[in-house]
Amino acid sequence: MEKIERFWGDYFFLNKWYPIGVEVNGLKFLSSEAAYQAQRCANEEDRARFAGLDPARVRVFAD
Repeated sequence: MEKIERFWGDYFFLNKWYPIGVEVNGLKFLSSEAAYQAQRCANEEDRARFAGLDPARVRVFAD
């Protein structure tokens, strides 16, 4: 069996930045990373900032 060491190439679909729709509490996110970072926020207004945000931009708002 092949060892998967990174979620790139053929395994990018396993990456947290993979562009897939995720809906949490009525907010739609473009990646699981955006949904995760939004749930770390203290209020709904801050969580909504991550909705529709490109996965590459998520880290800019998360820090």
